[in-house]
Amino acid sequence: MPFNYPVTGEILIFIWFVVSILMAVVGTFVFWLWLVRRGVKLSLMWTGNPGCLEYAYLKWCRSQGRRPSRGLLVFRTVLIINVITAAAFFIAFASR
Repeated sequence: MPFNYPVTGEILIFIWFVVSILMAVVGTFVFWLWLVRRGVKLSLMWTGNPGCLEYAYLKWCRSQGRRPSRGLLVFRTVLIINVITAAAFFIAFASR
């Protein structure tokens, strides 16, 4: 049985999937570290759940009397959407 080599589109989707996962993990870690350094109490069990760090950030902003950064919240939302979209494309191509 001959081996089917991946085409350029499949390779690009795989790279997109891997990079989006890495960006989400690194972004979550940096955001978590930033919150911890500002004294925000976080439960490690819930830290990886989407929305947990954002909720803690919003609570921290209210307690400090600051306005939350829309750019930060939009960036975090785009990261999650990017991971979901890349996963959907990756699964579609990997299942063929």
